[in-house]
Amino acid sequence: MDQNHSSVYKPLQHDQIRLVKFSRDGGTGQTSAILEPFPLEGPVPSYHALSYTWLCDTLGVAAKNHNAIKIRNQRLPVLDALQPFFHALDAKAPLLDDTWWWIDSICIDLDNVEERSQQVQLMGRIYRSAHKVVFWLGGQSADQDEVIEFMEILNKTIRKQTYSPEEIRAIFQQPEYELRWAALTGFFQRRWWTRVWTLQEYALPTSVEFWYGMRSVSRTAVDGALRAGDQCTGASFKGTLAFRHGFNRRRVQKLYALGQGTRSVAALAAYGSCFESTDDRDRLYGIRALATDSFLLKVDYSLSVEEVYLDFAKSFIDYYKSLDIICFASLYSAASSGSSLPSWVPDWRARVDPLVAPLMTSQSAKTHIGNLRPPEPVFRFSDDLPICYAASKDSLAAYEFEGSKLVARGIVLDIIDGLAGSRNSKLVQSSAPDSTHLEYLPSDILRSVCRSLVQDRRDRYLRFAMPSEEFFQDFICLCAQSISEATPLPVPKEFREWLDWTKPLRIREHSFESILMDSKEAEFSSKSSWSAPNLDEFIMNTFFNRFFDTIVRMSLCLTVTRSGRIGLAPAAARKGDLVCVLYGCSVPVLLRQSDSGDSFTFVGECFLDGFMEGAGLEQPDFAERMFCIE
Repeated sequence: MDQNHSSVYKPLQHDQIRLVKFSRDGGTGQTSAILEPFPLEGPVPSYHALSYTWLCDTLGVAAKNHNAIKIRNQRLPVLDALQPFFHALDAKAPLLDDTWWWIDSICIDLDNVEERSQQVQLMGRIYRSAHKVVFWLGGQSADQDEVIEFMEILNKTIRKQTYSPEEIRAIFQQPEYELRWAALTGFFQRRWWTRVWTLQEYALPTSVEFWYGMRSVSRTAVDGALRAGDQCTGASFKGTLAFRHGFNRRRVQKLYALGQGTRSVAALAAYGSCFESTDDRDRLYGIRALATDSFLLKVDYSLSVEEVYLDFAKSFIDYYKSLDIICFASLYSAASSGSSLPSWVPDWRARVDPLVAPLMTSQSAKTHIGNLRPPEPVFRFSDDLPICYAASKDSLAAYEFEGSKLVARGIVLDIIDGLAGSRNSKLVQSSAPDSTHLEYLPSDILRSVCRSLVQDRRDRYLRFAMPSEEFFQDFICLCAQSISEATPLPVPKEFREWLDWTKPLRIREHSFESILMDSKEAEFSSKSSWSAPNLDEFIMNTFFNRFFDTIVRMSLCLTVTRSGRIGLAPAAARKGDLVCVLYGCSVPVLLRQSDSGDSFTFVGECFLDGFMEGAGLEQPDFAERMFCIE
């Protein structure tokens, strides 16, 4: 914003916002406007709010101010990205119809850091209080009429509720619809869908309308098209980033509208991590209005990105007396972005494909983080009781901050000794001589591997215990069929690859391949008529679905410790990393000791079979100590 027109803006009082009303000079044709302050809690006129992007959709260039409107006989430059909107507004007639608008880049003095911070804290109320919110997707495209017509068809079909998913696929996965799916993909590739701010702008208001060039489309139609796209797994649209951009917004909006459960800042920031943001502070600020714990995050644009992220992590730990937040640094690593943040603070600038429950600390039972799972009826199991990881039992975090260092109390459970290979890493062979104190029982080892691969959970929302026999049968069946010379059952390539990477890994001085060979279950499975496992990764609550989540989507690695215990570790794990339980953390974590031995680097969360419910705290062999994590 040009520094020479700050006099256009008069100071705002607490809880005030500005609204703008447009008019046109009959002689010059120049757009002029009235800009007035109103108390958000007091008598405020009915207004429309605009949700848009500051970048031009077609050019993708930085925001520029080559145009201006006249306010109080002064020129106020406006973003180039708004010009197509003004043309559409004029053509639709409401430019001169006395409508008040809230448009952030016009109604906020962006050069005033204090005002900008204050107004961003009011964003939720601004969008919820608007009479209508217009989502401006940009100028028209050649296929816009076809796209909107297709969305209406999909919406009407899906809402009839007379078609099964199979019938929906049979209709819309015909070759004649391929071009329409491609056009729909283009609709969701519009820059508006990629921005982190539009996640909350999509979810908060009750009355909305999409403007696509000169055409309008309802959120209901968009929602129906996304539902149909989700069911049409064979269509080109389903596997695209464009689909995820739209579907993620749909899920957040539905959960917000239901008012069900919690929506933590951490869960929302992780779910929105694939979106774009010009200012990386907005990766947290931009989802704050949706969060049920928004009080943990004070908006202050005078702080640097690193200060915002560090302050939020500290606020979380102080308020909840929990260290679960540090586990997000498994995914959002300062090391990968080259930032100055300490290793225990999540760096939300890291780009990660969104998962509803990206970590074990995203488990449903711990609502201070939680996840964005669907509403309850979608996944309820009538006979199951929810459970949770509690590696440190119900202890509160015992910690202190020394500047940017986290000094936390806990215990060392074990040390990483071997890691199975993966697509991104080579096998790290185990070598510890003391692992033989655990008895060599092939069946017990295989059951431990099975539990580790699915993190001992039935569902990806981590609510319910793994059905031991059902999942173990599927696991053994897949292993046996993979090593059998005759393969009557299909085995997915993802599982075959994993088995090839894992066969050489030594567990208690025996290779995983020899353990399989010594197993009576594997021998029986290769010769028996056990039913084939469900191998559709889109079908929830099966062994293969959970395997696909942990090994393929989350890129976790099977690991064995010096004591011969089995677990699952992040790709960044190394031989020699300490497996620790920190008080106030729901799951074990990996810490890497410095060469001097005085400090540690946080590596990530870790599944260690048998130690996820607090067993480590019950054994006198594990002595307490303090860890200085830098």
